[in-house]
Amino acid sequence: METIGFIGLGRMGSGICQNIINAGHTVCVYDEKAEAMQALQGSFQQAADAGAVLEMSTIVFLCLPGSIQVEAIAQTFLSGPVAGKTIIDLSTSFPLSSKNLHEQFAGAGACFADASLNGSPVDAARGSLIITFGGDRADYDRWQSLFACFSKEVRYMGPAGSGNLAKLACNYLAINYAVLYAEIFPLLEKLGVDLEQFYETIGQTGVDCGIYRYYAPKIVDKSYKPGFALELALKDATYVKQLFETFQAPAFLLEGCLNLLRTSVKDGKARHDLSECA
Repeated sequence: METIGFIGLGRMGSGICQNIINAGHTVCVYDEKAEAMQALQGSFQQAADAGAVLEMSTIVFLCLPGSIQVEAIAQTFLSGPVAGKTIIDLSTSFPLSSKNLHEQFAGAGACFADASLNGSPVDAARGSLIITFGGDRADYDRWQSLFACFSKEVRYMGPAGSGNLAKLACNYLAINYAVLYAEIFPLLEKLGVDLEQFYETIGQTGVDCGIYRYYAPKIVDKSYKPGFALELALKDATYVKQLFETFQAPAFLLEGCLNLLRTSVKDGKARHDLSECA
């Protein structure tokens, strides 16, 4: 049986890795925080570092904060014997970085693909994520049964970087929606509008949507229950901005969104929920 490597046991990675273990696969894990590895249940191996995971595994999943961390581990892998290995990045990374890494690994006789995660940590734990895959079609076909351990659907989006492009586009829309709610609700409250009545009214119009139902209640009751951190929203929005700049396309709405997110992070809300950005 092939050994599955897994690096990055954060809020998303821990649930995914646990599902892979529960499916009966031989798994080798690593996280900088020892307690993250110890929290897993079942039979698995703990590696001393990322290099040891690659050495012991046929395929390695990366579930990290972003391209900076992914690129650092990728270069560690490329500096050693990587031929015949498959690296799948589950992080929300910069698409052009993913495309470049795909080329580098291919040149070293290895495979690299981006398989972005659409869903929450709860979905990760339940195994009900939606994955947008970018890379070689052969790799997509080869690992379908493994993806099934932690997702309800996998979509092939195109060549390397396409999985991340699809995820960033989705996040771009969601972030902008959340920012709109975070701006307008406090204004209405200051003007004396009953926010609960307004929330229910909008919920019966064409403006209603899943993002509205997720973020607006947090703003109405000021709970700001932690979900998608502001610093991660800023990272993703910045990636999208880089893409607009690279291809010389205008991004007028994005500029305002970025300014608000930067201000919120500067005000000490980096790890607060996106809904608290106003």
